Amino acid sequence: MLLRLHTARRCTNLIYKAYKFWKSYVRTKIRDSAKAAILAPENPPHGFGLKRPSLEQYYYEIYNLPHVDLIDVGADPIDEFTEKGIRTKSGDEQEFDVIALATGFDSVTGSLAQLDIRGTTGKSIADHWKNGLRTAVGMALNEVRLSG
Repeated sequence: MLLRLHTARRCTNLIYKAYKFWKSYVRTKIRDSAKAAILAPENPPHGFGLKRPSLEQYYYEIYNLPHVDLIDVGADPIDEFTEKGIRTKSGDEQEFDVIALATGFDSVTGSLAQLDIRGTTGKSIADHWKNGLRTAVGMALNEVRLSG
């Protein structure tokens, strides 16, 4: 189901149909419509297949448990961590015993940018990617040779 980037750009309609199928499947697993709208929004937040969707292992069913809530930090961003938990911009404070931060997975940009590899003009990979990842097949950059 994952598509190559250049194929994805040419097949917008196909990607939207794949997203609609995924969304309808996921929404059958989530009983609360407000939670479903956050976890599987009406419009895709990014090109479907360009980021890894969570498909199985009861991930979405967890949100049906009575002690599990979901806060859309896109709509109400985190303002601060407090002694008891987290306060959002709206002033709501959620109390927690434990807070686990999911910071994402940076398999390419983090490790390569930290190596301070520089291209023929002296520009580093971190400089190339400061406004977002722009590469060919995840590895090739103008002015930067990554092989011997």
